Amino acid sequence: MNINYHDIKLKEPTMGLLSVDVLVRLQILPGFFSNCLFLALYDSVVLVKRVVSVLSRSGAGGEWQRMLTSAGLRSVWNSFLLDAYKQVKLGGEAPNSKVVRVSGASSRRKSFSGKSGMECRLLDFESSDRPLVVNFGSAT
Repeated sequence: MNINYHDIKLKEPTMGLLSVDVLVRLQILPGFFSNCLFLALYDSVVLVKRVVSVLSRSGAGGEWQRMLTSAGLRSVWNSFLLDAYKQVKLGGEAPNSKVVRVSGASSRRKSFSGKSGMECRLLDFESSDRPLVVNFGSAT
């Protein structure tokens, strides 16, 4: 029996989605814990100031809003996750997001002289002779 080893394809090891998620979470743990340490340190300093203020009878003035709370920790964790999973990376390819053409927008190219409200792609407006400048504004 002859076996042609060139015809056998070895199955490359692939990481499942679960293991990638675990790796991402392990990568952000040091930054998360350093933020928790900072919040605990901040709360400690504020607490010491309040205790000194009460002991010197100068009054504590107002309610103390703690920083190290479960809601605060959830917010920090979610911001780290959001940053880890963002698709745009420095030095990487530009995203080609969907945009909507606005009325009154001038266009030097005939291919973009479509109706207002027409959906197109961001990189449809790029040109090699000029930079693409995108202004995200608000009318409020």
